[in-house]
Amino acid sequence: MTRGRLAAAAVALAVVAALVVAAVFVGRWAGGEGGSYAPRRTTVRTSLSPQRSLFGQVVTATVTVTVDPRQVDPSTVVVRPSFAPYSLRSEDDGHSKIGRARVETFTYRLQCVVVACVPTGGAGRARSAATAFQLRPVRVAARSRDGSAVRLTAGWPVLGVQSRLTADDIALAEPVFERSGMPSVTWRVRPDLLASFAVLLAVLCVLGAGVLAGSVALADGRPLRVLRIPANLSPVERALRLAEHAARRGETDESRKALERLAVELRRRGAEANAAEAERLAWSAGSPTRATVEELATSVRSNGTR
Repeated sequence: MTRGRLAAAAVALAVVAALVVAAVFVGRWAGGEGGSYAPRRTTVRTSLSPQRSLFGQVVTATVTVTVDPRQVDPSTVVVRPSFAPYSLRSEDDGHSKIGRARVETFTYRLQCVVVACVPTGGAGRARSAATAFQLRPVRVAARSRDGSAVRLTAGWPVLGVQSRLTADDIALAEPVFERSGMPSVTWRVRPDLLASFAVLLAVLCVLGAGVLAGSVALADGRPLRVLRIPANLSPVERALRLAEHAARRGETDESRKALERLAVELRRRGAEANAAEAERLAWSAGSPTRATVEELATSVRSNGTR
């Protein structure tokens, strides 16, 4: 096992881990559970549907409270609305998640058939086209994780009540023009398609980086475990030990380096014949074999060169 192979294995493991994390993230994102969004503070949003209704028509009022469950306990959220002169016909509540945020939704169905809700004009005639009503702000209370109270208020949109007069009655009255709603949102590229393309591009980048890092790591042919040579050995003996070790492991480059080093040390000690043989093996066309290196080591040791 070389250092390059170990590093390449580590790179491959890191790439696989990154792909697994990406797959989990994409799966949760596709299911609407991904992301790390959480509001900095508790928010309250109100809505009315329809915002412009006929007299006596049921209106749906919705209160949406978004909290960070790490800061506020969602089970303690309490909504205290006041819908007068409307009466409450039914109510419901539910919850959902957006990233880390918890969304508590409270829905109320309202209806008003009393005189106070009859559309009246500026002159007080009951045959006017529409009248605007403003409901009282809703109060929301909750408790934070540290035990402190959280209190918020939010206003309602203006509610328009339309008269149920006939078309002839309305034609004789002042015309009322209903506001046109906002146009539907359109995209040149669909967000889900763009997100899928971005995820695919990220996966390809991770794979490309892994291939590049792995190829560089594999180029490192150094052994994982390096031979430890005692410091008290002579330079010639150290070179012999290195050459024998490299030859046994089939490491051609390391074997050539050790033989060249051995030739230098032998020349310093006047062993020209052994030095020439070591240099010949180091620069030979074929790789130095274990047998030839051991034969040279036996010759050097038998000559008493140290």
